[in-house]
Amino acid sequence: MIQRNTSIKLVDFDKWYKKGWTSGLAKSIVAEYGVTPIRILRNDENPDHVILVSIAPTIEAFDNARSDPRIIELINDPETTAEPPEHLGFYTTTDLPNNDGPDLFGFHIEHKLVDYDNWFKIFSEGPMRQELEKKYGVRAIRVLRSIGIPNEAQVVFTGPSQQAMDDMNNDERVQARFNDQSIFICPPKITGRYTVVII
Repeated sequence: MIQRNTSIKLVDFDKWYKKGWTSGLAKSIVAEYGVTPIRILRNDENPDHVILVSIAPTIEAFDNARSDPRIIELINDPETTAEPPEHLGFYTTTDLPNNDGPDLFGFHIEHKLVDYDNWFKIFSEGPMRQELEKKYGVRAIRVLRSIGIPNEAQVVFTGPSQQAMDDMNNDERVQARFNDQSIFICPPKITGRYTVVII
């Protein structure tokens, strides 16, 4: 399956959620095209800015759903949507072991890589990540690999606070790895802190 992330800036989250999601309207329309919305990520610093996460078997399915007049009407409703939605990317996803837990926040970390496969082997098999996660109380749960730019990825972490995430990223071992130019084109950076609404 392919994952699509779409950024949406809203006038009022509750009104938007009630109209499109509590009612089941948006979900039922896109289901006609084989698209399944799975979660909404609410920006913790601006709760009226969300990322809609959906999955489908093909990019064409997303395009067809997005072109449906009923969806166009929903996303252009000035009472709920402040700006037209912005496509963030199509991804293949890899769920990591031990990815369930009651963490408060999700964090997206942007990775621009020299070679994805080399990085993923180090990231997934190396003992350093597990040691750091245990020390700081954060966990990597998922890797989103860009379909359009295969050497770019978003790594999704969960944790109890921004401070915990910052403390891990500022660990001297993490900083040394982030500045390794044989792995990273530029140091990874946090692109957002979110709370999750399961659809």
